[in-house]
Amino acid sequence: MAKELPYFKFEPNQWENGNIQICSRECKGLFVDLCCMYWSRIGNLPYKLAVQKLCGGNAVALDSLYEDNIIKIEDGFIRIDFLEEQLNEFKLTAETNSKNAKDGWEKRRKALETLKKDATALPTQSDPNAIREEESKEEKKIENNIEERKLKFADTLKPFLDTYGKDMLNDFYYYWTEPNKSKTKFRAELEKFWDLKKRLNTWDRNQKPNQKNTNDAPKFKI
Repeated sequence: MAKELPYFKFEPNQWENGNIQICSRECKGLFVDLCCMYWSRIGNLPYKLAVQKLCGGNAVALDSLYEDNIIKIEDGFIRIDFLEEQLNEFKLTAETNSKNAKDGWEKRRKALETLKKDATALPTQSDPNAIREEESKEEKKIENNIEERKLKFADTLKPFLDTYGKDMLNDFYYYWTEPNKSKTKFRAELEKFWDLKKRLNTWDRNQKPNQKNTNDAPKFKI
């Protein structure tokens, strides 16, 4: 049995209101065993096999399920409609997933081929000045991006202006917005945990015993 099909869906409402309710308890129990066997064999269940394995060679109860239209027998094989529908749904899903996976792999393969071609073309076909210009544009994008995030960080400090004052917030701001070497992130963004209110409270408590003169430092614009 495939791991992808560990169980089938069973709807109590259909059980309570279906034709199965006209059957005896013996037939009901047989039907549950039959469903499990049908599912484990992925819908490939010969009638003779079910008679021998589940009924001990006595087909009376099994034939009763057939006569009450609980199961069907086609070309010597048992068919259970609600399980067949679920198997078809699974097959369709599996085929769709397989197609998506193949399409995704093909896209990645083509993208890799394009990258290889571009890499081969760079030394002989590309203009070095154009390359440097493109690299400069990328660097500016990164710088502009981090500057925008720093401005957003500054906005988060504004509600605390009356509580801590401009000088302390300036010090706090310039300390926590110091960028890394690649200038892709600043200090506060590199913290794993961040609670602004708690950070400000701790900063204020640590600064009070030894206030520093920040008149010469760039001012935090609020």
